[in-house]
Amino acid sequence: MKKSFLFLLSLLAMAGCTKDAGVADLGTGSGSSDVKVIFSAEGAVKGQMIVKFRPSVADSLAEALAASPTRSEFVSVDELLAAKGVERIKPLFGYDPRFEERHRAFGLHQWYVVTFDETLPLQQMVRSLSEDNRVELLEYVHRPQLCDRFPVRPYVATAPSSSVTTRASMPMNDPLLPEQWHYHNDGQTVRISAAGADINLFDAWEKTQGGEDIVVAVLDQAVQYTHPDLAANMWVNPDPANSDELHGKNFCGYRNGSTALDWSYVETDGNTESNADHGTHVAGTIAAINNNGLGVSGIAGGRNGMNGVKIMSCQIFGDPMLQTNAYAAEDAFRYAADNGALICQCSWGYSYTRGTASEVSAMKSYFENSAERTAIDYFIAMAGSDNPNSPIQGGLVVFAAGNEGDLFGPVPEYPASYEKVVSVASMGSDLLPAYYTCYNEEVDVTAPGGDLSNSDDNTENGGVLSTILCDPNVPRYVDRRDASLTAGCYGYLQGTSMACPHVSGVAALGLAYISQLGFRMSADEFRNVLESSVRPIDPYLTGTKSIPMLNNMVLNLSDYRGRMGSGYVDADLLLENLRTLFGQQVPPEVTKNFSNQLLKKGTPTISLPLSEYFTDDAVKNYTASANDERVVDVKVSEGVLKILPKNVGQAKITVKAEGFEGSIVPQSFIVTVRSQSNTSDGWL
Repeated sequence: MKKSFLFLLSLLAMAGCTKDAGVADLGTGSGSSDVKVIFSAEGAVKGQMIVKFRPSVADSLAEALAASPTRSEFVSVDELLAAKGVERIKPLFGYDPRFEERHRAFGLHQWYVVTFDETLPLQQMVRSLSEDNRVELLEYVHRPQLCDRFPVRPYVATAPSSSVTTRASMPMNDPLLPEQWHYHNDGQTVRISAAGADINLFDAWEKTQGGEDIVVAVLDQAVQYTHPDLAANMWVNPDPANSDELHGKNFCGYRNGSTALDWSYVETDGNTESNADHGTHVAGTIAAINNNGLGVSGIAGGRNGMNGVKIMSCQIFGDPMLQTNAYAAEDAFRYAADNGALICQCSWGYSYTRGTASEVSAMKSYFENSAERTAIDYFIAMAGSDNPNSPIQGGLVVFAAGNEGDLFGPVPEYPASYEKVVSVASMGSDLLPAYYTCYNEEVDVTAPGGDLSNSDDNTENGGVLSTILCDPNVPRYVDRRDASLTAGCYGYLQGTSMACPHVSGVAALGLAYISQLGFRMSADEFRNVLESSVRPIDPYLTGTKSIPMLNNMVLNLSDYRGRMGSGYVDADLLLENLRTLFGQQVPPEVTKNFSNQLLKKGTPTISLPLSEYFTDDAVKNYTASANDERVVDVKVSEGVLKILPKNVGQAKITVKAEGFEGSIVPQSFIVTVRSQSNTSDGWL
């Protein structure tokens, strides 16, 4: 064991004995071992480095660290603390003994975080570590950014006008549903609006409103799990490591060591900002409680406070003055997969400073080698694999495409442009691209994300309306919230951050429908159906769009053609396509009538393939019964009816073919069992 500690000492002590020489920001390090160095030193977090050790070294290091645990869950020994500038080293991914084998299969055990003196130049540390052949990869740590534009605008009621009539026609009794144009747009809710610029949710709700077995992990700010319009739809950890992790986990690494979700307010550059508005807003779009007579509706929020999908809050953004982990997202993906989530909702990414071709290429190269990609791949492969009743095998990761389209044009951002995730662009109530949205060939679908430039005068109703922080114990930072706690619970935001949860919510509704139908499919199959369940947007992309609030900036809409994905997502079309895929357009039909059977006592079981008697592709399940079990024994196995004659007599056998929506088509026939004799014909 001593040998392992000496290795660690020798590895880290090198930081203090080299000059500050530059290394390539991306690509191969200059050390003799060709250690790969990824991401840019520019803008990187000081005093932290993600290190991927070679497999054999990772095993030795794990043994060494496990032998000497110390305070605050960090691991060190005297020799390590003596290394110049080094404060601690810890695994990047959390340990869960239930899944150790698959963690190792994905190489999660090879990734560590080294924390060192912030005054030590990053490039000097990288230069030192890159010269050791036991290191496979070094990654500069960068903080992700949320994909919204402008702070939250708290909801303020406007003149009721036709609101009484409108609310009476709503499918849910939530009072603010008529103002959620992004669910159902009749062309009248917002000043600049187009009928049909929505996700066609009301028709989808006639089929399903959600399902409690579907868990969506929201990787974001904290979700306020006590919010009156969210509490009933929060995931509850069946086996929490501690009471702090009942509804999720804080991965930010606050200095007090707590993993509790935190939505206190923070001071940034002299402004007081919410630590939960964004995360709570995203969660509300997916699963605000439906038909509870309160506030807004959620896409998959159930009905009457029941059967909504569940929100797992994975907090990766917090108070920047307290947050010690800039690498929070990586382990959040692992945690979500290991605790039953099927969808990861990600309204964040990494922005560019210039948007040049070289910067885009560098970002792509970084991501393809990063710990973050490893974590995303793990979730996509392993989510749902522990639950035999899961509607999908594997997981779905949904990312906001980014909000820099007006700055840099059609450049892809990451992780959104990774081919294995769903990248979501944003449109406004006018059925046109929101002025800020990223647009590129890697975008997969479009969804409503809001465009405040479309709003009625003195309102923000062109944005997306959802839940925001609503806690009387936390000082609220906008005066308008103080007038009414209820009004202060809801607000408008705009951004691909808001488009993204529309897709996550529609996907959750689709998974609930698959579960309702009793079917199962792969995550890849489901993603293909999701991305094809859209209405075309390119036909609307002609001419220009003016943005008065931005000095009459003009968008050339033809630039967006072919760069907004396959179209804008349609919830009802997704459910219809799933129904069609599983043969749900018609109930089972009889294709052949059973004949009465004449059998001999003591003869072997006879088998009748039921696919010859019913439209098998429309059948969820077959059952069979006999009115006299003393005469025959009947059962169905793998679609085959098996009849075993037992005693002389007559029995009526009924076979029922059950469709996926509960329709049942029966067929009956008579079986006569006679005894055998020794005569030549065998019958008495």
